[in-house]
Amino acid sequence: RRSDLARRLFAPRRSARVTAMTLKAGEVRAYLLANGVTKAQYDKAEGRGLSGLQELAESVNCTLKDEETVRMAVTAARAEKKATTSEAALTPLTAEERKRFAAAFEHFDKDKSGELDVKEFRSAMLDSGMCPYPYEQEELFKTADMDGSGTITFEEYCHFIQVYRAKQSWWERLMESAMDCLSPKPSYLTNPTLRFVRKMKHAGCTRSAIDAFVHNYEQLRSAASMMIPEDAIFPVDQLPALEDISVQPDRSLLQHTVMLKLNGGLGTGMGLEKAKSLLPISGDDTFLDLIAKQVLHMRHASGGSLAFLLMNSFSTSADSMALLKHNFPNLSNEGELPLEFLQNKAPKVSAADLSPASWPANPELEWCPPGHGDLYPAMEGSGTLDRLLREGYKYMFVSNSDNLGATMDLTLLTWFAQSGAPFAMEVAARTDSDKKGGHLARSAETGGLLLRESAQCPEEDEARFADVNRHRFFNTNNLWLDLEALQKKMRLGKGVMPLPVMSNKKTVDPRDKASAAVLQLETAMGAAIQCFGAEAKAILTPRSRFAPVKTTGDLLALKSDAYEVTPEHCVTLAPERKGVPPIIKLDGSYKFCDQLATLIPDGAPSLLRCTKLTVEGPFVIESGVVFEGEVKLINPSDQPRTVPAGVYKDATL
Repeated sequence: RRSDLARRLFAPRRSARVTAMTLKAGEVRAYLLANGVTKAQYDKAEGRGLSGLQELAESVNCTLKDEETVRMAVTAARAEKKATTSEAALTPLTAEERKRFAAAFEHFDKDKSGELDVKEFRSAMLDSGMCPYPYEQEELFKTADMDGSGTITFEEYCHFIQVYRAKQSWWERLMESAMDCLSPKPSYLTNPTLRFVRKMKHAGCTRSAIDAFVHNYEQLRSAASMMIPEDAIFPVDQLPALEDISVQPDRSLLQHTVMLKLNGGLGTGMGLEKAKSLLPISGDDTFLDLIAKQVLHMRHASGGSLAFLLMNSFSTSADSMALLKHNFPNLSNEGELPLEFLQNKAPKVSAADLSPASWPANPELEWCPPGHGDLYPAMEGSGTLDRLLREGYKYMFVSNSDNLGATMDLTLLTWFAQSGAPFAMEVAARTDSDKKGGHLARSAETGGLLLRESAQCPEEDEARFADVNRHRFFNTNNLWLDLEALQKKMRLGKGVMPLPVMSNKKTVDPRDKASAAVLQLETAMGAAIQCFGAEAKAILTPRSRFAPVKTTGDLLALKSDAYEVTPEHCVTLAPERKGVPPIIKLDGSYKFCDQLATLIPDGAPSLLRCTKLTVEGPFVIESGVVFEGEVKLINPSDQPRTVPAGVYKDATL
């Protein structure tokens, strides 16, 4: 039976303009039931679709065509129903209570519809400390279902709890409170892994991103050692070298190959607030300009296509894509393949109790990049891996955007395709400047190749880790992957690449060293070499294919004549360097790019024949300066000293 108020609220407006149906099912149901339709009539009409519902509406002298009126009526009815309970003294839920009820609501929403049906509602009530008798449950559901939609939203659920509590006697409240205290906490509240899962779901993370983090977090919780001690590995003595490979480059492979650049880093360690790849390197050309020119040159030289992708972050996407659109409007890929996909983010872990880190002052600081091992779940979760395979791509070459030496090499591509390997890593010979970087090794247990990073080396093994004669090869992070093999591996792992995890201790606010300690869980994409077993390969490549920029010292060297830009727009060491870069040591006053500019206002000095340059204190290096051998600039004062034009060989100034 409809009350007079309900009749007025739901009176149809005949003059409304007909629009496309965008009403939710719950709104339609609530509107029709309020206009006198029975549940049986509604269920029967619903089976006939929109036309059946419209006919049913007309049979009770109303219409679904005026959607605005329908929504206003449902909203008004909901407000009127809520007002009928406002006379009761409703106690607001605390933030902690809402948090718990939200966890219960999500947990019992089994179909993930965002609403509870009768069965889900009963389970949530019992879990939240409410113990209604069975005969009360249907009536309570109707009370909670304020808009009559047949389901209950979270806000309806919270309002119902307030109303339910207000109607309880002190004895009922006491009994339910006692039962809640005596009962064990449900697992979805106490299980720390599930707390991370809820946080990532609420942030919109993909299933692949969540699964990858859970895998990493469970490794942390297991208390198993994340270290790779020296007695668990053997050095790698010999590897095939690119210069010894005898294959006929096959240009036809390019149409089945994609070149991917990792472009998620902001370069904050160098004082940048934008993508590092937007830093000028040669004249006005940035990293990204040179990369785009490399791709276009390869396409032109091969007379075919070469697919190109960036793995951006939310911080680098807009600026990077704007530069490419403005400078290289013809860079787009064939078909529907976009130029980018986005990397994931991972929650920081409280170092105190391994719970999700919380920083209300800036919730964004509760998240961190998951390391470039995120390549695999990001490709899976974004659908990029499946799309590449659908469009006929089989091979992928991956490298860092700050490594301009990592160009598409047809000889390497042909070698990789002919090898049948699922995965191959380019390595280079270690020098003294590479002591701190990860190295290649063999597992003493399996005999397979693996990657050991500095964060995975126990303190007692650091000397042997840094021994470049013992561990002779380092990972350039230039990788080759067979996309079909990658998809198979991901499916076997149910969307997870089982990479070893590294735990890095930081503060939740990097600028506030007094803020809470957190752990950032990271993985390395090169570590996948051990996931592919004995079929995975490594190949020794020239140092010219490795020219990254991690510090302002690297940037100074790259800007100097120790490197040159080839006609293919590749930045490589000058032939005279014989594959060995100069070692640049700048003190902390030159950590940022704008500080480096004060050191070399007229451009970089000549470092072609310089083995090592050390700068301590304020200096200004004029144009025309040539450093050779080992040179030290030391100024203990606060006043900048000028280094005039000239040749300085094995000198200390």
